[in-house]
Amino acid sequence: MPNTVHTEKFSCAPFIKEIGRGKDGARGLPREQAKALYAAILRGEVSDFELGAVLIALRVKGETNDELIGFLQAIGEHWPDESHSPHFHTLQALNAQSRADGKPVVVIPSYNGARRKPNFTPLLAGLLAQRGYPVLVHGLEHDFTGRVTSAQVFSHLDWNAVDMPHPAPLYLPMAQIYPRIEALLQTRKVLGVRSCTHTLVKLMVPSAFNNALLVTSYTHPEFWNLQREVLCATGHTALVLRGHEGEPVAAPYRSPRMDGVKAGNTWRIAEPENLFTEQPDPHPDIDAESTARLIEMWLNNPQEMPHGFARQLDAIESVHRTASHAAI
Repeated sequence: MPNTVHTEKFSCAPFIKEIGRGKDGARGLPREQAKALYAAILRGEVSDFELGAVLIALRVKGETNDELIGFLQAIGEHWPDESHSPHFHTLQALNAQSRADGKPVVVIPSYNGARRKPNFTPLLAGLLAQRGYPVLVHGLEHDFTGRVTSAQVFSHLDWNAVDMPHPAPLYLPMAQIYPRIEALLQTRKVLGVRSCTHTLVKLMVPSAFNNALLVTSYTHPEFWNLQREVLCATGHTALVLRGHEGEPVAAPYRSPRMDGVKAGNTWRIAEPENLFTEQPDPHPDIDAESTARLIEMWLNNPQEMPHGFARQLDAIESVHRTASHAAI
């Protein structure tokens, strides 16, 4: 089971009493209590029975800003020692590239996978790498519901066949970055629904990076307000947009709303396009191999690429260039 690490018991009853009273009666946890609860979960001090109760209670209630901030603080304080990890030198190479080129490491969490349209997150990663950004995509290797993951597309990409004057983007599964978080993500197979951890991973930047720019997304517009408060509190620099297929990439033919976050401030970069011009679908096949071939073609012939991706690239560069903005 995912939470059997320590034998020492941490009682969740006082926390469940607050968050488990249903959508209307439940109360959110203060930041420090949320941090203590999630830290105990990460240490494996919470029984599987109580863990399920906590995750479902939070799912029904909905997480507050303070809860998510507290959870992220716990994640940061319990981050695995990367100096002993197999990917330590790889992450340090991204840091070195960032320092040499004066550009942040772009971190792209990819956890939804594509169901109806191709997964274009690896395309975004490749376009950024072509512009000289060090890029890390992290996510799940497989989706048990059958969605096409970025990991699957990456496995079919031949970066040697692409015009790539800079190092190719890197994909790392969460299982290698933070195994305890991976185990919590896998509780979806048992519970049947996503948990707060699926929200947290979309806001996570590896502690090894000295200068990072997060690219993340939301599906429902109301979640932007939640993300804004959390990202401002954590001090991340980020581009946040309405996602495509649940992934942090713009729709090909319809540029979404995009906002920047830096130094605790937020600003609007682009309004959503209201006019949608129907285009012939150049990508009817959504399987990983077909998606990889299409991505390679567009990376070598960007003039043939739909305009939505280029606008997202420009928005990311805008965040990088912006020193600070007044909050909106």
